[in-house]
Amino acid sequence: MATEIVMPKLGLTMESGAISAWLVEEGQQVQKGQALLEIATDKVTMEVEAQAAGILRKILVPAGQEVPVSTTIGVIAAADEDISSYSAAAPSDPTPAAPPPSPTPTPAAPSAPTPTSQAPPPSADSAGRRPHKTSPKARKIAAEHGLELAGVSGSGPGGRIVSADVLALVEQAPAPALAAEGRIELSRAEQVAAERLTASYQQIPHIHLSMDVSAVWLQQFRTGYQLEGKKISVNDLIVKATARTLSEFPRVNSLAEDGHFRSVSQINVGIAVAAEQGLVVPVIRAAAEKTVADIALEGTRLIDAARRGQLRPDDMLDGTFTISNLGMFGISRFTAIINPPQVAILAVGAIENRVVAAGADAFAVRPQLTLTLAADHRVVDGALGARFLARLKEVLETPGLLG
Repeated sequence: MATEIVMPKLGLTMESGAISAWLVEEGQQVQKGQALLEIATDKVTMEVEAQAAGILRKILVPAGQEVPVSTTIGVIAAADEDISSYSAAAPSDPTPAAPPPSPTPTPAAPSAPTPTSQAPPPSADSAGRRPHKTSPKARKIAAEHGLELAGVSGSGPGGRIVSADVLALVEQAPAPALAAEGRIELSRAEQVAAERLTASYQQIPHIHLSMDVSAVWLQQFRTGYQLEGKKISVNDLIVKATARTLSEFPRVNSLAEDGHFRSVSQINVGIAVAAEQGLVVPVIRAAAEKTVADIALEGTRLIDAARRGQLRPDDMLDGTFTISNLGMFGISRFTAIINPPQVAILAVGAIENRVVAAGADAFAVRPQLTLTLAADHRVVDGALGARFLARLKEVLETPGLLG
């Protein structure tokens, strides 16, 4: 009996997905659990496994095309089974999503004609599909640097080429010449993020409020944790302090929903991460109930997964508030765009030594940082936003509240 391969629903809000690459060719035998293709959504790129053993008899949706969830995109069946009833699916958008970049193949010399039956190189077949022996991240790095992976011995399981193998090639390759001016193609994730953030900035009346905060206790707490052998970042402490403050300001921890706003009891803090596939926001659930150490462990796992392109759909669901921290880049202050359906986002700047008042006629140099709240003015007005920031400042500057 034929088994349909369908576009999976990888999250509650997912409506469609684009096929990045087929990892198996038509007519090839597959085993149950074998990786068949890569799916790119607005958040993650994931491999889809075969749900049954058999032959991949037909690919109904080629790489680079986007279709709604539950659409049949391929068929696994026995060699003699009739599958004539299956036809190619129509894309959900008249403009198909751009396929992932691939290394430019080296043309054959004129004196050596290429037979029509010549096998494609291991790095990509004639239809743009890649073998499953190379990880998605390794392919992406190779494409960015124009590297061919044919003949590369992988260090991963079963000889799989992983990112470390490609990075080693990058280090050995000569420095490329400066690229000429040209068109920059956005990935599917970047396209969707751009669309949503543009809509957010155009449709949501943003109000921005900034406040300087002493970082004395942030630094001392971090040092104390380090002495205990615990790896705690300043951002972990800010997540904990923000979650505690949100518990006192439920209106700031609300979501836009069908023309109105709904307060949410659980505080799920998203952390904006600049990953290779674009901006992603993994979520630390129930952050107010977690200890700083728990937040650090969860945050480290999520950020590492984001940068490796290995986030699960569940890792990015149900966020109620977002923190964007550019302090590690030396940015003193900035404003961020609200991540719908949330109603607020906190921008965190760098800890800097600044001159502050230390009495009536005295000044001192102290570590400080600037927090900037962007809020939806329809539900969080200036006064409420100011009270929220003032309380967050108090929590960050008070050892008994921060610890």
